[in-house]
Amino acid sequence: MDAAAVSRASSHGVELKVRYELRFPSGPNGERLPSYSVAVGCEVDGTTNALESAIEDLRKFLTPAPARDIEAWLAELSVIVARRADDEFGEELRIAAYASRLGRYPADVVRDVLLRQSYRFWPTWEELEKRCDAMTGPRRHMLHAMERGPATPEPVRRAATEAERARIQELVDEMFPMRSPEMRKRAVDEALRGNCMGGAAE
Repeated sequence: MDAAAVSRASSHGVELKVRYELRFPSGPNGERLPSYSVAVGCEVDGTTNALESAIEDLRKFLTPAPARDIEAWLAELSVIVARRADDEFGEELRIAAYASRLGRYPADVVRDVLLRQSYRFWPTWEELEKRCDAMTGPRRHMLHAMERGPATPEPVRRAATEAERARIQELVDEMFPMRSPEMRKRAVDEALRGNCMGGAAE
């Protein structure tokens, strides 16, 4: 679905590039668990009109499933994994609590996490939350990047000319006549490294 979301954005003239980082988790006894990647950001490029259309499309990829569907998936999970026996009220309460929290995630993510991934025992909410967050992360970063818009490029700066350096040197000499030549030279260097002295590329 993430690839489909990128493709849909591209059809509107918006380019998305999600950045990922690897994670190397450890188990409770220090054993190494399988590594996995998580989305940490997204670069975007496109016009304002294109972004507006792409944002509307991407929000559809974040649509949650109806509560009754989530409850049905949880019920199916409950019969295929080992779990603690509970009375009818406790079972209904657990299903309702999980369903309300899973309703914050896209429908395809929740279905995948509940029915396509493997569990030996009934998963804790913390386990499900981590899996859902990891799978939803790319789309959330895409949406945030498009809502923010393309980053404004830093202005390209050029080196000061000899005439500009000489003019700055004269000003510094006039303002700080009692300072040593070395200190005045450092002041000129600092001024030329600043925003207003280096100048933008012409």
